[in-house]
Amino acid sequence: EYGEFSHLPCIRTATCVMADTLSSDTIKEDFLKLQDSICNWLVNSTGQNYKEDNWDYAKGEGGGRTRVWESEDPKNTLEKAGVNFSYIKGKELPSASLAALRLPPCSFIATGVSIVIHPRNPHVPTIHMNIRYFEASPIPTEENKSPDTIWWLGGGIDLTPYYPQKSQIIGFHKGLKSHCDRYGIDYETYKKQCDEYFFLKHRGEARGVGGIFFDHLKDEPKSRSFSFVLQLGYQFQPIYAPILDANRDIEYTERQREFQLLRRSRYVEFNLVWDRGTKFGLQSEGRIESILMSLPMVAKWKYDYKPEEGSEEETTIKFYLQAQDWVNMD
Repeated sequence: EYGEFSHLPCIRTATCVMADTLSSDTIKEDFLKLQDSICNWLVNSTGQNYKEDNWDYAKGEGGGRTRVWESEDPKNTLEKAGVNFSYIKGKELPSASLAALRLPPCSFIATGVSIVIHPRNPHVPTIHMNIRYFEASPIPTEENKSPDTIWWLGGGIDLTPYYPQKSQIIGFHKGLKSHCDRYGIDYETYKKQCDEYFFLKHRGEARGVGGIFFDHLKDEPKSRSFSFVLQLGYQFQPIYAPILDANRDIEYTERQREFQLLRRSRYVEFNLVWDRGTKFGLQSEGRIESILMSLPMVAKWKYDYKPEEGSEEETTIKFYLQAQDWVNMD
């Protein structure tokens, strides 16, 4: 039914079967293994190696492991890509985050894996995935000397094509629905949240063709919620690899490259203006190079750009960048 996306594997880890005593240290180790898995695949698939940058969190404990690919060689698949891991602990959550999350003063733990791939070839979509775990421990007061720790999980994956192939977009969404179905999770809800989140309000347009997005996932048991999140991470390769492999050797024109760079500017605008992850990274004074890893090497702004009527570029904007019922489309 789902073509090349029909049998996405469920990678079994200890987390899939462990009791609900899941610690942030265990989550950290699983995220590190996931980062290794995705990086190894990218290296083997593209023949390009990454630059690794280990950093410490200056405002508390922990840090991260940033891995970035950059290339100006048009023969290479990856123009800019990053697979980041971070695990930070702070004694005080930034005031802006406290207000947004409606939390009392608290210490926190935040860990996750973030992936962005900007391929050179305009026929290969940009892809983004982020999975994360957050834990907040309210500071004890006279009224409450032993407050409960609050935790939740979040994440999502979305695709930004420039010259989409309809069957690939449908397959991408059906693969995500299949993953949600395994856990009894409503794909339609997470798809709608993705369409709403990755929307440039100041432009009145979507960033891409969506995917799934969720936050504040805290259903018990924690181990099952985390399994859903971690296994989504392990779906990254089987969902994206067929698209990457099918499209990366397609010849492209200067006009197509120009359109890719123009659309990348929208990607930059979203990440700097609207993205909550970017805002949290800046508010918590994380490492700026890692926070802005998601930005492409090259983008272009052109005043009042409009595609030619009847062109492929117009189809991308007027059809593909509109919310669609992809899984029920022929």
